[in-house]
Amino acid sequence: MGVIKIPFNTLFVFGYLANDWEQRKLGELGSLKNGMNFSKEAMGIGFPFVNLQNIFGKNVIDSTTLGKAKASASQLKDYSLIAGDVLIVRSSVKLEGVGEAALVSETLENSTYSGFLIRFRDEIGMDNNFKRFIFSTRNIRQKIMSQATNSANKNINQEVLRNLVIQYPSVKEQKAIGAFLSSVDNLITLHQRKLETLKKALLQRMFI
Repeated sequence: MGVIKIPFNTLFVFGYLANDWEQRKLGELGSLKNGMNFSKEAMGIGFPFVNLQNIFGKNVIDSTTLGKAKASASQLKDYSLIAGDVLIVRSSVKLEGVGEAALVSETLENSTYSGFLIRFRDEIGMDNNFKRFIFSTRNIRQKIMSQATNSANKNINQEVLRNLVIQYPSVKEQKAIGAFLSSVDNLITLHQRKLETLKKALLQRMFI
């Protein structure tokens, strides 16, 4: 599913004044937790596991594409994934990958996530669809990438995310915005599938 990037920092958004939205640091809205680092021997067996490839280019986790990793009962509890969690890329080879985020739209039973990711767990009851899109807005992306550090990979840490200022309206308005953007996202996906089907049909006709 393609990621829609909306300039939420414009003056007027869907009938609401963006300047009237509340501003708080992400660390005030919920908790942050780094994922698990697994050995090679622990990979490919065990329980569902969210990795970087499940985040890049997406804004919602597809539970049907997850790999597996071995984890203990305590690890399954500490690194759990419940509906409404957001997983954010902590480390990426390319700067553009740092800070990409995807929503956990449904509770993933007995699942864990990679140490290259940071889990944000909302504690104020934000709308899930709103969270699905807010992290891909131009303003947020620029703030995150500007603070990425450079080692073998491009990295951010919890401190960067904790101090990230988020603008958001009332829950009612969040639901309206989230629903609208979801419908647009679904429409784009539908047209992409139609174009892909058309492309395959044309290729078959060309090479029969």
